Amino acid sequence: MGPARSDATGQRSLSRATLAALVLACGACSSTYEHRDWSTYDGPGARYFQQEEVPFPHEDDPLEPVNRVFAWFDLEITRYVFSPVAMLYRGIVVRPVREHLANAGENILFPTRFCGNLLQAKWKDTGTETLRFVVNSTIGVLGLFDPAARMGLMPSDEDFGQVFARWGWTNSTYVFWPIFGPSTVRDTLGDVPDYYTNPLRLYPWADFARRANEQSDLIPTALRFTDTRWDAYELARTLYTLNRELETEDFIWTSDESPATQTLESIFLTFEDPQFPERARTDRVRLSTTGERLPYTLWLQRDPAPLVYVVPGLGGHRLSNSAIALAEIVHDEGNSVITVSNPTNWEFIEKGSTADVSGYAPHDARDLWRALTEIDAEVERRYPGHFTSRRLVGISMGAFQALLIAAEERDAQARHLLPFDVYVALDPPVNLEHAMLQLDRFYNAPLVFPEAERSKRIDDIFGKVLVLSQGELDPGMELPFTQLEAEFLIGLSFRMDLQYAILQTQDRHDLGVLRTHSSRLRRAPAFREASEYGFMEYMYAFVLRSLAEQAETGFTYDEESAQRMFASCDLRAVEAELAANEHVRVFANENDFLLRAEDRDWLRAVLGSRVRFFPAGGHLGNLHKKTIQEVIHGIVEKADKADGQP
Repeated sequence: MGPARSDATGQRSLSRATLAALVLACGACSSTYEHRDWSTYDGPGARYFQQEEVPFPHEDDPLEPVNRVFAWFDLEITRYVFSPVAMLYRGIVVRPVREHLANAGENILFPTRFCGNLLQAKWKDTGTETLRFVVNSTIGVLGLFDPAARMGLMPSDEDFGQVFARWGWTNSTYVFWPIFGPSTVRDTLGDVPDYYTNPLRLYPWADFARRANEQSDLIPTALRFTDTRWDAYELARTLYTLNRELETEDFIWTSDESPATQTLESIFLTFEDPQFPERARTDRVRLSTTGERLPYTLWLQRDPAPLVYVVPGLGGHRLSNSAIALAEIVHDEGNSVITVSNPTNWEFIEKGSTADVSGYAPHDARDLWRALTEIDAEVERRYPGHFTSRRLVGISMGAFQALLIAAEERDAQARHLLPFDVYVALDPPVNLEHAMLQLDRFYNAPLVFPEAERSKRIDDIFGKVLVLSQGELDPGMELPFTQLEAEFLIGLSFRMDLQYAILQTQDRHDLGVLRTHSSRLRRAPAFREASEYGFMEYMYAFVLRSLAEQAETGFTYDEESAQRMFASCDLRAVEAELAANEHVRVFANENDFLLRAEDRDWLRAVLGSRVRFFPAGGHLGNLHKKTIQEVIHGIVEKADKADGQP
């Protein structure tokens, strides 16, 4: 996407400021939404619809239709113009040089940061910025290096938009500018003094070069951010608004050790080589079940090798950080790799699902299996004899679905479906009802805060996340969150994915649950309504309702059918089949909050030596560790060789 802030020329800043005022005057209207009143509902799952919940973060977007048009234009320009140029630039100028040039560019902008801190009476930060400038301009060779950071002098990046916010102009209207990216009316006006405090205004070509160098490394990430989400605009707007409105200081930077805080370390499960995603090939296979072309992403080994299919977790996209990270690990071990979006992800729901609503695990797993079978036939046709074995690796919900596929392996040949040589399940839940209850409980963890201070405490959690996101996150560093804060962030992350599933389902088949009209140019109100549904509410209001509409399923819309639905979404329903499948390997953690003690005991009893429990890590929080990866690799290779594979 385009740059987040602009100080290119004085005329452009003034023009945008004027246009912002005109657009606001002509197009502003409050975002309104409708929603169903569940307060008197007494049907299946009524207790979940009437529980108190933490409101999902929401900001009005009165200029949404105009902003979306601008954002679409910006995306097209970025994808087809800026991205190829940036790729060429990255091929010519190596990363260390680009990083040093970026450091120098930031150093030159010292006057803006100095004035921004000074005018907000941030005396300590003003002094720190001054010392940083002196140290980096001298010892750091005109800012090419950043010795100040190694001395503990960390940047305090302030601008005049933040100055106006400190002076009382808060909650400004969001505006998206093509080329220049997200802003607000306040921040757009702040661009004017930002421009006049930028020394490079005297050399426009130099300022353009600074910004181009800075953006060259951000474009691939920005495009992947867009491509992996059903509606990247909504999330980008929310993140930008929070970042600009929250006061990012005076937090209590405390942490503790818990399964939830260990789970947050899953953010470290990301690819190491920045070029690895670009070495993949994305193709599409037309599915016989839906007639749609489902995308998949392939990293191919030059020589014949095992082919590993990677399925991410709940709502996970094939190009998510965790999916690519796992693909990189597996590829580095000498395997070809294919990643496919999870059946609960919007992409699979649109292209690969045969059900009106995703979430009923047996249906989702069968859709996934059929899709993998047809993908495999396609790649075998293109690369005959290139793959020596097939392995299926699933993460979390993807692991649960992989185990459901493994349970039906004996019928694979009769049903013309692909059998796998090894099924690897990483941190699978056992009982989805328990898992969903946990995710709902985590999201609502802040309800323990006194109501009068709850909003401020939640804002503080967001603020800490935003501060951390602006720095370097290194594996092994202690994340400054308490157990409650970590639980809320985990629940919030999953709740975002649930919104995409709900709205994609609404586009696919309107069950009449949602009341808010949605269009391509006006989605914020629909997102707001969708955010009111937790996982258990989704299972009752959407999944059970959809199953009950189909006579062949045998479900009706009542509590008895709901319990049958949940029983089918428990691995105990396929206990005998899993016990008999010697190709299954499960890896989990003793303190995974998605597993109860009886679930861990059940896995040990059914799988014996085919399940390996690690002592800690929460849910997926230790997969980034090399020691864990080596153990998993060794066990999987041993299992594959035991089946006579090379």
